[in-house]
Amino acid sequence: MQIGIGAGDRVERFLRSHATGRLVVCVGSASVSGVAWLAERTPQRPVTLLIGDLQGRNFQHATDADRRAALVFVQRSDVEVRSWYRTARNAAGRSEAHLKVWAACDEGGVPYACLVGSANLTTAGLAENVELMAVSDSSEHDYLCSVLEALLDKAWDAKGQLEERIAGPDAPPATERPHRRTARSGQRRHKPATAKAQTGCAKQAAFLAACMLGLGTAALALAIRAAEATRRSS
Repeated sequence: MQIGIGAGDRVERFLRSHATGRLVVCVGSASVSGVAWLAERTPQRPVTLLIGDLQGRNFQHATDADRRAALVFVQRSDVEVRSWYRTARNAAGRSEAHLKVWAACDEGGVPYACLVGSANLTTAGLAENVELMAVSDSSEHDYLCSVLEALLDKAWDAKGQLEERIAGPDAPPATERPHRRTARSGQRRHKPATAKAQTGCAKQAAFLAACMLGLGTAALALAIRAAEATRRSS
């Protein structure tokens, strides 16, 4: 028995039915292939993408083509990327954005239609897993809009972070300059060691000089005694 069409098909149907205005996509997690999938379906549409979990493990495996397509999408000026989570160190406890909502907005940026369900922006969520994605009815519209508005208001810009995740671990770092604290601490470690070495050498030289002076004094005393003894005997 066929369980149902994939979540990706439901999303595509929603996008065709609501083809204009900014698209707000909120998911718990995403992957490079998922972002590339979204890019292919929104080539000229403004998008706000909110991802709760931007951990690198979700972006480790991807084709070069998907990485290129996803990067071009994220770097578009009409694409916003945001994130929100709260760590366990927060007094309120750990939490993260985990909702799955696709919202089509009017010209004023207010959502007028929402697709809600369980699918993340990943290949597994859109094409492999058994997921549910359904258009909300009017009775839930105010509730969905209030949650989206509150979440987007608290969320922060994460475009640069997503770009780094998509580029992958083999991408060159943003800067080759060492951390300033590390550089300074390295100098502090080096200078005392040099000073200590110089102090040790000076001490050794002083000790040798003292030894030589002592030996010279002793030899002189012996010579004087020998001369006196010779004079007495004669």
